[in-house]
Order: sequence, then structure tokens, then C-alpha cells
Amino acid sequence: MRERAGLASMMLLAGSALLPALAPAQSYADRNLSLPQGGTENRRPIIIVSPVTPAAPSPVAPTTARNGPSGAYASDEAGPDIRARNADYLTQFKVVGQIPPGATISKVSWRYTVARKPAGFEARLCWKDAALCWDVSHADSGSTDFFNGRDANLPFQLYYGVRGSTRTGEAPVKGEVNQVIVTFDISR
Repeated sequence: MRERAGLASMMLLAGSALLPALAPAQSYADRNLSLPQGGTENRRPIIIVSPVTPAAPSPVAPTTARNGPSGAYASDEAGPDIRARNADYLTQFKVVGQIPPGATISKVSWRYTVARKPAGFEARLCWKDAALCWDVSHADSGSTDFFNGRDANLPFQLYYGVRGSTRTGEAPVKGEVNQVIVTFDISR
């Protein structure tokens, strides 16, 4: 019993030593220190710390003025399940709406959702025929200027998979909804 009480005291002291710069959070935690009701076994202190308030986002950089009209489309498709390693799984996005001839890409945003990303996970967003791709393995959403100036009438694909040796009993990775948003400039 004394060992547990001593351990609880040490945990409280260690916790308070880690939060000296967060005095309001520390005082909040101190006021909310409690022990569960009931017997003496499994009694551990519960410390509730208020959530950290994130800093305000950095200001958005001004965009450059466009010389003509622009447009955009969004394409949502179901993502395939990854059932085997060392294979590419494809999401083919459709070009949505009527894109005027000569329209060129000015921004591409993507979002993909998989249940989990096991070691060896790779993803690439590709334009046209997979000859021009952008690695999106570490960012399941974002945007890029990489495809700027390309023909907006040609579709995008998302390839993903898991590389490496198969692990015994490895469950498939569930694919969910994938999306691409293509913003384009219309030439006059």
C-alpha cells in the first residue's frame, strides 16, 4: 500500500515537473486529482489536464491574380481494399462536367482514406496514364501545384499498396472514400 501511495506521489510530482510553463493547466490538473472509490487495490490517481489550445493558423499567402476565368471539379470514388502486398490498387477518378478545350490545371487537391497505414504503405497521385505521379504516401490529404499547366480534360488516378514481405495472418486494409479536386484555368 505504501509503495502505491509513494508511486502516486512520484507520478504527481513528475507530472507537475513537466508542466511548469503551463501554470493554468497545472492548477486545473491539481484541482482535479482524485482517487477512484472502493477498495484499496487498483487505486491510481486520475489527473485531468485541460486540452492544449493550438496556436492560430499562419496567414494564407495571397494568391496571384489570374488573367482569365477558372473552374473546378471534384471527383469522389470508393477506394479499394488492400488484400495483398506488392500490388497496386487503383482508384480511377472521373473528369466531372464539361471542361472547355485548352483548360489547364492550376491546383490539385486530394484526400484518401484507408483504415490503417501499415509499414511499407505507398500512395501516388497520377495524371493521365501514370507516367506523371506525385508521392502522397505520407499525406492522406493536401494539395499541390505539381500538375500545373497540364490538360485539365485528362483524368487522375490514385495508386496505393503495401510493399514488403507478407506477414502471417495479416488482415486486409480497408479502403474508404478517395477524392480529387482539380482547379483549372480556362484559356480565351
